[in-house]
Amino acid sequence: MRVTIHQPDFLPWLGFFDRWKNSDLYIILDDVQFLRRGWHHRDKIKTKDGARWLTVPVTKKGRYEQLIRDVEIDNSTDWRTKHIKTIEVNYKKAPNFNGCFGKIEAIYGKNHSLLIDLNMDLLRFIAEELKITTPVKFSSDCGIETASTQKLIDLVRAEGAAEYLTGIGSGDYLDESLFEKAGISVVWQEFSHPVYKQLHGEFLPMLSSLDYLMMRDRDAQGGTE
Repeated sequence: MRVTIHQPDFLPWLGFFDRWKNSDLYIILDDVQFLRRGWHHRDKIKTKDGARWLTVPVTKKGRYEQLIRDVEIDNSTDWRTKHIKTIEVNYKKAPNFNGCFGKIEAIYGKNHSLLIDLNMDLLRFIAEELKITTPVKFSSDCGIETASTQKLIDLVRAEGAAEYLTGIGSGDYLDESLFEKAGISVVWQEFSHPVYKQLHGEFLPMLSSLDYLMMRDRDAQGGTE
């Protein structure tokens, strides 16, 4: 059994979904600290002026150590309309605009209070579009109270899995030797970013997966290849 573990980010890039697809279980890491300048509440789309951030405003004052599952969306501004208009203006000529836009708009229309609820609805939507059926589980439901690499090991071990699939981004902090001592094999993701036709000039990699979905042929089959 192979497990991948990752935070529930906002509209993440294709490499994330590749890991999800190539695992037997995706554990949603929701009981770790929210990163203020990370990917939990923002990602990039492509516009006529290049890559542009879509950022969900969240309540941060006095909550420096809040967990991802507890982060509240700051609804004091009409950020949803701004997001929707930005997506519409920059992707209205995309091949799959009609297949995606209405679904994205409906998710935004739920007016979520918690960031994780918005992110999970978006993640499920994209997974369905990419035909990813790997089940998910929240780390907060597992009762694991350790931290860092040990937390990952304990989560994998609790599922009786033999392999942990991780991305190259974890190379700076993952202690692979601890996995070896626990009898768990670390599998490093090998992901080749697809080059596909985009709007607005030359190809830009590493964007939100929303860009890929918008640019797919409506008759294309699922997957991130």
